[in-house]
Parts: sequence; C-alpha cells; structure tokens
Amino acid sequence: MVSIGVLAVVAPLALAALLRAGEGGNVSRAETRAPVIVETCMEELEMARKGISEHLPDMQQGQEFGTTDVICLAFRNDGTLLGRVNAGAYDSGASKVAGEDAVFLAKLSGHLDQSRSGFPSMLNVEVAVEQPAVAPVKKRRAMEFHTKLP
Repeated sequence: MVSIGVLAVVAPLALAALLRAGEGGNVSRAETRAPVIVETCMEELEMARKGISEHLPDMQQGQEFGTTDVICLAFRNDGTLLGRVNAGAYDSGASKVAGEDAVFLAKLSGHLDQSRSGFPSMLNVEVAVEQPAVAPVKKRRAMEFHTKLP
C-alpha cells in the first residue's frame, strides 16, 4: 500500500519533469535555427525585389508588404525553406508544406518609415519566427527580428 501511494505521488512529478525537459529542447532548437531562418527570409525578400523569388510575390524597393495580407514561409526542422503558407494555414497551423513536415513558420512584414526628415525613407522589416508550425497562431511561440531596408 505504501509503495502504491509513493508511486501515485512520484509518477506525475516525473512525467511533468520529462515534459518540461522536452519543451526546453524545442525552445533551444528554435533559438538555434532562428538566425538561419531570418537570413533565408531576407534573401527571399531581396530576390522578390529583383522579381526572381520562387516563394514571394514581386516587390518594388520601398514597397510595404504583409500589412493587409499574411506573408508567411514554412521551414523544416533543420531550417530549410519549404515554401509559402497561405493565410488560412498560417492561422490554423501548417503541418505539411510541399509534402514535408513544417516545424517553423516565419511571418514577414515591412512598414515604410518616413519619420526622419531629410533622410531617405526606410522599410522597417519584421520577421517573426514561430513554432510549432502545426499549432494555431495563438498557441505558437514567436521570436521577433527587426531590421531596415532602403
């Protein structure tokens, strides 16, 4: 009887500790992959500005994007780009893109900043790396990265 009582107390604690450890691994993986994902997103933006992006629509220099529509790219566990995700899949979660498991989503947006008079306007670019991709948008963890483009 005593051993059953001990198991009843210890088992849930051990299970909670294991779940917490797995969650920490996911966060570490996301922090490791995020810089590679952001760099890939910036390369795709540059290609879209040249009109040669495979995943993003053509964009002009200084053109805002992601303000009225969702622009989102999906990535594998290793940070490899899979393709674009539509707004519906972004909101509800994307499990497969191009036939492969999506683990990370990168939401891109760019807003024109003309606040500094006498200087050329710049595009404030935000890339939010979110995971897990399969979860609905409100349940994902996100890391936000900001930069400026002419």
